[in-house]
Amino acid sequence: MHGPPHPLVRRSTAVSALLLSCASFASLASCATLPSDGDEGSLPSALAGPFREIDQEELGSSRAAPYAMDDDERFARDASVVDLDGDPSTLAAAGFFAATLRPEDASPDPLAPPNAIVRHDAADGRSFGRAPVTVLTPELPWEGGVVAAPSALLVGGEIWLYYAAEGGIGLARSADGAAFARAPSPVLAPLASGDGGWERGAVPGSPGVVRLPDGSLRMFYVVTGDGDASFVGEARSDDGLAWERVGDGPALAPAPRPAAGAPAGEDEPFDSAAVFDPAPVLAVSATGRPSLRVYYAGRDSAGRSAIGLAARFGPDGPLQRAAAPVFGASSALAPRAPCVAAYPGFSLLFVTQAAGAGDGQRYPAVAAGVAPADASLPPPGP
Repeated sequence: MHGPPHPLVRRSTAVSALLLSCASFASLASCATLPSDGDEGSLPSALAGPFREIDQEELGSSRAAPYAMDDDERFARDASVVDLDGDPSTLAAAGFFAATLRPEDASPDPLAPPNAIVRHDAADGRSFGRAPVTVLTPELPWEGGVVAAPSALLVGGEIWLYYAAEGGIGLARSADGAAFARAPSPVLAPLASGDGGWERGAVPGSPGVVRLPDGSLRMFYVVTGDGDASFVGEARSDDGLAWERVGDGPALAPAPRPAAGAPAGEDEPFDSAAVFDPAPVLAVSATGRPSLRVYYAGRDSAGRSAIGLAARFGPDGPLQRAAAPVFGASSALAPRAPCVAAYPGFSLLFVTQAAGAGDGQRYPAVAAGVAPADASLPPPGP
């Protein structure tokens, strides 16, 4: 599969062999470094990445590393992980995944659009249970039979679940994380004809939502462009229901390719053809200054994908992009759909990629990584 999928389907079965983008762990520390900001030093910190694949001894015994979720029946993918008690010192988490449910007499189809969001829990934050709970299926006409790309977060004791559907981005809310009540219409829909600006009326998809310290929310989302191109937009909201787009252009666009006549050996950026699947995370610098990190998937003109990182200090302003990916791939497993959960001393990364390079493994599964590379994780769950 070349280029990002439609935002509704959002990263599924592209295949390629996984490799780190730096040659050794000694060089990994600098891969995700962004330009410095005065005396603050480089942004972000080592906990932001790069990420190494999780080892077998760091994962529950019934799972095969690096896969925290491997479901060849429902193809659970596109993880959004929520700390159940809001305390980063505890590991128990709920994972919300896009999935494809089917009639009993139908064969599994990894290319079918997601038609459900399911929940799997993990006592250790990474070894997700096998039995899913279905929390959302399409019910409304504007959803067009699709619910996909979950982005879940805690808000005032509730779990708010943003998701992509045929007509835009929706919101469902729950007090217990199992029974969800949804808004009747999209909270972010395509702009009207003539008002589309740089988005050209494209349907927004693949939401990534974060709550800022002042209680307001930011959403990063994807719109498609010409050909296989895609871009990341940004919106703000005070209540999570009414959203206002930010700026008159994308928050993140594909990186420029080397100009004609560039010096020999100048590499094409890993995200020169498309950027998609944004996942924002709040962080604090070494001096206590708040920052916003946005993980994303990038693709180059050869169809290779990798996970990138952009960040900024404070809630507003341009994103500074790291030159190298924080989790890379060749053409075999194609990681995308990042989700990062931060804990004291380490961060976990979840990405959707092919379950393997073999012919029978080209369905989407969720792999896990950890940063820093020398992190020691607590014992895994069962």
